[in-house]
Amino acid sequence: MPPLRRVFLLSGDQRYVVQLQDTRFNLNWRKVDAGDVYPRFGVVFAKFQKAWGAFSEFAEVASLGNLIPNRYELTYVNHLEMKGNQGFSRDLETKVKMFKWEGIGAEFLPAPTSASSVWQFQMPDAKGIFTANLSHAKRQDATDLLVLNMSCAGPASSRYSLKEWFDTAHEWIVRGFADLTTSEAQNELWERTS
Repeated sequence: MPPLRRVFLLSGDQRYVVQLQDTRFNLNWRKVDAGDVYPRFGVVFAKFQKAWGAFSEFAEVASLGNLIPNRYELTYVNHLEMKGNQGFSRDLETKVKMFKWEGIGAEFLPAPTSASSVWQFQMPDAKGIFTANLSHAKRQDATDLLVLNMSCAGPASSRYSLKEWFDTAHEWIVRGFADLTTSEAQNELWERTS
């Protein structure tokens, strides 16, 4: 047989997808209906633990060996719709703290019509790297979006459990999101309460 490339396993409601690859086991949530609300971290993580446990048990029963993770990753992707009534750069300033076009005092260049950036931060105790990636995109209906992809990735280690690593990564994503985005964006776009 050819080597395993990628297999998708869908939950009954089609909202959760397990992706199996040679070196990866991913669980993703996806929006199926317009009214779907993103589940909280605890719900998704519990589904991940259940799926990982079932897959590990299968590998043992099928004599495939004991599965030992060597790397962990947690990713959140946020779509920020750009209203466009103030111009791209001003709209961006109202959403992302680390972008202030007015403050650079440009003498020649007009305000940008698109932007992207990547920031990386070291997580504590050598647990990995937190990466925030901001990019400009357009929906099929030509609506401008900012895509804020926040990810923690790091090595598995005997110094901490899988749950401890994911709890740290979740905290970094939540608190990193708060540090990188404006309170206006947090309150109006995500209705953040704490």
